[in-house]
Amino acid sequence: MVRIVEADAEIYPLEKKEDICTHIERCGRTCYKSENMITNETAVPFINGILKSGHESVIEHANVIFTMPNISENRRILTMRDIRGLNISVERDSLTGEDAIVVSGNMRAFRDLARKYDIQDFLLLIGNPLFFIKQDASRAFDGIKLESVQTSRFSELHNYITTHSVCDLGAYKDITRHRLASFSIESTRYCNYAKGKFGSELTMIEPCNIEKGTEMYAEWLKCMNMIEESYMKMAALGGKGDQLRMLLPHSIKADMIMSANITEWKHIFSLRCHQAAHPSVRLIMKKMLNAFYRQWPDFFAEQYREFI
Repeated sequence: MVRIVEADAEIYPLEKKEDICTHIERCGRTCYKSENMITNETAVPFINGILKSGHESVIEHANVIFTMPNISENRRILTMRDIRGLNISVERDSLTGEDAIVVSGNMRAFRDLARKYDIQDFLLLIGNPLFFIKQDASRAFDGIKLESVQTSRFSELHNYITTHSVCDLGAYKDITRHRLASFSIESTRYCNYAKGKFGSELTMIEPCNIEKGTEMYAEWLKCMNMIEESYMKMAALGGKGDQLRMLLPHSIKADMIMSANITEWKHIFSLRCHQAAHPSVRLIMKKMLNAFYRQWPDFFAEQYREFI
């Protein structure tokens, strides 16, 4: 008998640079459902393995915000906006009353900047050798200051939010179409649900657009149980995860980590909280919008009023 759970969403906070590695590990282990392996010593070897494999999407969930004086020798950074995940603007600093060049982005973006333009300044200021491209490098810019991680006093372009959601496969297929965000998702290839670690059962998301207690719901549930039965039979015959997942329906539950800046989040909400969006997508996005509004009402008040 399949297990049925409700869709849900929460914010994964990151408040200081010292927590970057543990935050990345927490996000990355979602893919393999190996969160139970996390200890105080596992973050660095986990990330080191990720970096060696070349799969750097996981490190996109940690974002850092920098400022530097708006002077001629620093304006060269404005020509480097082609790095995906890097945001650069000139903004008035509310603390100094002067214009500053604000540079923010995820850890992968700063590594790409170092690889393409030999700009090592930002990684060196973050100070974790695990992410360095070059250990020894001269500074390319003057007066760079590391302001914060994830959130800042600057515009929505330089404020980032990471979320964890429990949703169905159909929902995350729609959500991952948004290219200016980063994703890490429970892998139906590496996760073999026939194993005891997963209770030897499939977990489905309660459908929000099929009324419980109706004949249609009974037919849906019958189908889900038949899929589970076939999944377990194929596993008993020696089927591997990449074979077994060919059976899985859109209703299968998946954990999804998603990171984006507030500019992109607002764009996503305008599309995915709208009535034209699929009900399961709209459900999870409204949960996120509600949580965001409680924490950052100034940024999300307009969309909260429109959709909640």
